[in-house]
Amino acid sequence: MPQIDSWTNRLTGRLQTAGVLGQGPASATDLLLVLGLAACFPLYFVARGWLNAALVLLSFFCLVQLLRQPGHTRALLQDRRVQWLLVALAAPLLAVLMAQLAHQEMVPRAFDSPLRLLMSASVLLYLLQRRINFVPLAEWVLPVAVLLCAAAIFLPPDAHTHFWGTGRFATYFVDPLTLGQHITILGFMCLFLVHASGTDSLRLKWFKYAAFIAAMLVAIGTQSRSAWAIVPVLLTLWLVGVKRYNRPLQIGLAVAAVAGLCLLLYFTTSTIRLRADEAIFEYGQYFSGAQRDSSPGIRLSMWRANWLLFLENPAFGWGYAHPAELNANPRIAAFSTPLFEFWYTRHGGHNEILTSMMHTGLPGLLSRLLLFIVPLLLFVQAARSRLPQRRMAGYLGLALVLGYMMASINTEVFNLIYIASFYGLLLAALAATVLSKDAE
Repeated sequence: MPQIDSWTNRLTGRLQTAGVLGQGPASATDLLLVLGLAACFPLYFVARGWLNAALVLLSFFCLVQLLRQPGHTRALLQDRRVQWLLVALAAPLLAVLMAQLAHQEMVPRAFDSPLRLLMSASVLLYLLQRRINFVPLAEWVLPVAVLLCAAAIFLPPDAHTHFWGTGRFATYFVDPLTLGQHITILGFMCLFLVHASGTDSLRLKWFKYAAFIAAMLVAIGTQSRSAWAIVPVLLTLWLVGVKRYNRPLQIGLAVAAVAGLCLLLYFTTSTIRLRADEAIFEYGQYFSGAQRDSSPGIRLSMWRANWLLFLENPAFGWGYAHPAELNANPRIAAFSTPLFEFWYTRHGGHNEILTSMMHTGLPGLLSRLLLFIVPLLLFVQAARSRLPQRRMAGYLGLALVLGYMMASINTEVFNLIYIASFYGLLLAALAATVLSKDAE
C-alpha cells in the first residue's frame, strides 16, 4: 500500500505540474477521472466498441460524483453557457422522442447515438467541477490515437483485407468515410498542439508532427473526398488562428498559400487528382441528366429526396418505423433509379441535417443547429482569449466543430454510436477546459 500511495502521489504531482489538474488539493477521484479520460482515445480507431464502453463508464462515474455534491452541480448550472451546451447535447434525444411520440412508434435503436451525446453532459459537468485541463492530456493521447491507427493500417500484412474497393483504407469496423474524416480532424488537432503548453522539446514536437503526417497519409489513402474538403478549412484556421497570421495582408497570403497547396497536391498526387476529376465529371453527368447512378449523383438524389420528404411532413418528419415510399412522391419519382432506391434504403440520406429533418422534422433541424452552433460560438469566443489555455482549447474545439460541419454535408455524422461518442466526449473535454475558472 505505501508503494501504491507513493506512485499515486508522484503521478498526481506530475499532472498538477503539467496543468491537467486544477488548483487546490487533488483527490483520488481526480486521478481516476484524468486516467479514465486519457484512456478513452488511444484505441479509438483500432478496437471496436472501445470508445463507447469508455464513455459509458466515464459518464456513469461522473454522474455518481455529481450526485454526491448537488450543491456544486447547481452552482455550475447557473452559467448560461453551460445551460446552452446541455440543451445542445440533449436536443437530439428530445427530437427523436418527440417524433416517436408523434408517430406512436417505438424504435429503440434511434435513441442509441443521441443517448451517447447526452451521456457526455455528465462528463462535461464533472470535468468543469474538478477544473480539468484537457489540453496537456491531448498533447499525448491524440497523437497516440493517430499513430496507432496508422500502424494498424500500414504495418499488419493482412490490413488490406479490410480495405474497400480499389484499396480505400479502412479498419475492420471503421469505414473509409468515417476514418478519413476523423483522422483528418485529429491530425490537425495534433498540428495545433505543437507548442501548446509552452516550448515543446524536440522529441515532443516531432511526435506531434509525425502524428499529423501519418494522419494525412491515412486520409489520402481513404480516398474520402469529404475528408479532403476538411483540409483547406482547418489549414486556414491553423495559419490565421493558431499561427496568428491574422492581419489583412497575411490572411490573403494564407488563403493563397492554402489554395496553392491544394493545387500542388492535385497535380502531384494521382489519387487526389483521379478522385477530383471523377467528381467533376460525375456532377456534370448528373446535372445534364446523362447519368445519375454515380457516387456524387446518388448523394444529390438523396439530398433532394430528404428535402422533399421533409416538406411533406415538416412538423415531426417520417419517424423511424415506416420509411416513406419514395416513388409515391412524383417529384422524387422523376429522378429515382433502382440503384438510388437501394442505397437510400440501406444507407440513409448522406447529409446529417437533411436526414435528421426527414426523420424528425423541425425538432431534428433545431437539434442539429444547436449541436453545431452552440459549441461553435463558445469556441470562437475562447479562441479570441488572451489566455493561452483557453485560446488553445478554443482552437481545438473549432477544429472539431468545423470538421464535423464539413463532414456532415456529405455524410450522416451522428448515425453511428461510436461517432456520436467521439464528438460528444471531445466536445465535453474541450468545453470544460474553455469554461474552467482556472482559465480566467
